[in-house]
Amino acid sequence: MTTASEMKYTFRAFAEDAPGKTWQQEFRERWPAYKDWFLRFGERERPTYLESIRALNRYMPEMIPVYEQMVDLAGGGDRAARFLAQYCPPPLFRGCSQAVYIEDEAVLVRNYDYSPYVFDGLVMRSKFDQRAVVAMIDCMSGVLDGINSDGLAVSMSFGGRQEFGNGFGIPLVLRYLLEYAGNVAEACELLERIPVHGAYNVMLLDRDANFETIAIAAGRQPLKMGTRVSTNHQPGSSWPIYEEKVSTHLRYQHLEAVTGARQLSAHQFSRQFLIPPLYNSKFARGFGTLYSAAFYPQRGTCEYLWPEHSWTFDFNKFDDCEYRINFFDPEGYPEKRQSYGEIYTAKPLPVLNY
Repeated sequence: MTTASEMKYTFRAFAEDAPGKTWQQEFRERWPAYKDWFLRFGERERPTYLESIRALNRYMPEMIPVYEQMVDLAGGGDRAARFLAQYCPPPLFRGCSQAVYIEDEAVLVRNYDYSPYVFDGLVMRSKFDQRAVVAMIDCMSGVLDGINSDGLAVSMSFGGRQEFGNGFGIPLVLRYLLEYAGNVAEACELLERIPVHGAYNVMLLDRDANFETIAIAAGRQPLKMGTRVSTNHQPGSSWPIYEEKVSTHLRYQHLEAVTGARQLSAHQFSRQFLIPPLYNSKFARGFGTLYSAAFYPQRGTCEYLWPEHSWTFDFNKFDDCEYRINFFDPEGYPEKRQSYGEIYTAKPLPVLNY
């Protein structure tokens, strides 16, 4: 049964050079739901702490100090430590459109299409190591997209493959790129050696307007595609029901047409993501546009966009703030809100009910 057509949601932005009291409070609020999700298939289906820390030490050793800070702030428990390592997490199936556009200036723009029930909604300005980072964080230790103070912007979209394997969740990998790569070439080099657990298209843009889109998947070598557009498929992927449900080919063709026409400014191009077919309103069924983001590496700024509001941040000016939005779904929401652990967890693969 569905009733209300709107869901209230609050986005927050905060700054901490290292994870601190704000990060800790946000983790505490989300941990019960995250724990349900992390253990959705049972304790034994997730790697042990020893397996997780060994993987981090092997592939991303530079992340160990901040990872240990996070684990301490999270209470030092075994489950939280394994969750924050993001090694072999449960599968997630997201939507998303993304594109690089280079006209009056270079910009990377993306939509994040997913469920508001399973979303952090936190923008964090940090400086864990040598570079400052502004990013939309995910699973508390990773990010969905962001930009660093060297002018490298990153984002991702799900790659449309059902297969998952041994490797890291993509949010931690993107965090690692922002922390330890200063340009596209360095980011590509890092991606070559980090195993990932699922299929994703990683889009990169740097201050010199170099760009790349890389298809990555479990057990496969990264593939540099060289495209300026990416949605939810990649070379060799085949999942017809998913591709149809999320209109990946329609969105891809639309973005190719807009970028190919070269008739818009970078600002105008970013606003194309706020209207259909790029903007989606199936929030209750896990395919709503929760936000759009535009990253401008040459000026070191980013925008987070909604149909009636926007945030602009740079590395010199970042104020803590909140934005309350009503996510409108014309087909309505369930009468009873479901918890994080109940969403998409009844079966190994989420049911595509839209």
